[in-house]
Amino acid sequence: MPIYKQPLLHFLVLGLLLFLLFKLTATTGSDPGKTIVVDREKLLTHLQFRSKSFSTGQFERTLDSMPPEQLSALIDGYVQEESLYREAMSLGLDANDYVIRQRLIQKVEYLASGSEPVAQSNIEDFYEKNKDNYHVASTLTFTHVFINRENHESGETARQIALNLLGDMLRDGTDFSDAMQLGDRFAFHKNYVDRTEDFIASHFGEAFARTVSKAETGKWFGPVESAYGYHLVLVSDRREGRTPPLDSIIAEVTYDAQQVASRQRTQDAIKEIVLTYDVVVDL
Repeated sequence: MPIYKQPLLHFLVLGLLLFLLFKLTATTGSDPGKTIVVDREKLLTHLQFRSKSFSTGQFERTLDSMPPEQLSALIDGYVQEESLYREAMSLGLDANDYVIRQRLIQKVEYLASGSEPVAQSNIEDFYEKNKDNYHVASTLTFTHVFINRENHESGETARQIALNLLGDMLRDGTDFSDAMQLGDRFAFHKNYVDRTEDFIASHFGEAFARTVSKAETGKWFGPVESAYGYHLVLVSDRREGRTPPLDSIIAEVTYDAQQVASRQRTQDAIKEIVLTYDVVVDL
């Protein structure tokens, strides 16, 4: 029988044709949804979102100077993230997910906020309109000697002991350091440095704070009553409230002005987006 009529040859030829057909369709007809293209732009975006920083120039330099093994790890990380994202989308995990919905909304809001710098004139205007936000409250520095009413028969007894002690201290010229050894243990601090009236009130009560804030500096006085007992007080320094000049807090004011401007741009952009939709209310 001629060789071209051999059944075995026919079988081998058919198998070869099927193999070639399979290879051809596998390479030219692959599913584009299963192809992940890794390019420079995608890696830069991946770097920025991973670092939560969006300085394109900085990350271009980082990518250009990245060692091969670090670049390989970066690519692997991007491919893994993209693979999992596509798998989640194919499974429909994004459907009816309120958390994902909010994340997408936040991304649009971020894009709408922009990053335009605030002009110097606008910073100055912002400072003038918001000076109260930068006011530094007045502060006191003082020490005190505490007489605990719980350690004595009555409140009046504790007050009299405090009066007698004050007389001795004034006579002896007791100073800041000498006073550390006198009186009873207090629940909070012995010395208070550059503290606001509100802070002092939180430890001693409002009446005590008002009295001390008006006291003469450099002289023991008292007894001043608090919720705990009586105090002999020496105010050593007082700093009046003030509003710092713009030059001394320019970084803080600039940041605040940029945040306000960004929020305003976001709101304006959201309004423009909403206006592009027809709203039909059907309850």
